[in-house]
Amino acid sequence: MKTTITYALVFVFAFIGTSAIIYVLNDKFVNIFRFDFRDASILEDATTFQAIAGGDSLITVDSLFVEDATDAYNDVEPEENSKTEKKQKSDIAKVKEEITKQKQKIKQLENKFSAKEKEEHKKWLKSTIKMYEAMRSNKAAQLLASIPDKEAREILYSMKKKKAAEVLSNLPTETVIRLTRAK
Repeated sequence: MKTTITYALVFVFAFIGTSAIIYVLNDKFVNIFRFDFRDASILEDATTFQAIAGGDSLITVDSLFVEDATDAYNDVEPEENSKTEKKQKSDIAKVKEEITKQKQKIKQLENKFSAKEKEEHKKWLKSTIKMYEAMRSNKAAQLLASIPDKEAREILYSMKKKKAAEVLSNLPTETVIRLTRAK
């Protein structure tokens, strides 16, 4: 019991101490959670400057100076602005073109994969049908009853009609109805 109380008191004091440290550091620095340990008075000076400047201008706060960003933007000549805008638009167009090419490559690969998958499925189906046709009808019926309906239906409808009829005759009525109903 004493150890529980001791641990609880240590935890409470540690919690209060940590909270106090965070409170003090948060008042002293800009943002301790983002590891921005600049003096908080810089931020206060910037907001005061913004209020004096009219409140609508953009303010850039740095650890060394405060600058009115609208003046910096206006100092750039209009020709330079249009050149950079044109360059940005051409860069965007190039990126969009590259994305389109990549999407086309992806579609081609998907089509190849799909075709290969279909081919492998056909091979599997052929060999499986041969095996089921070679089995005795009652054993083939037991195996078809244990596999998913979609696969069983596919195998049954691909088999020779006479062999499929023999296999169906060895299946329970509910299974036959389930496998032969139209989807």
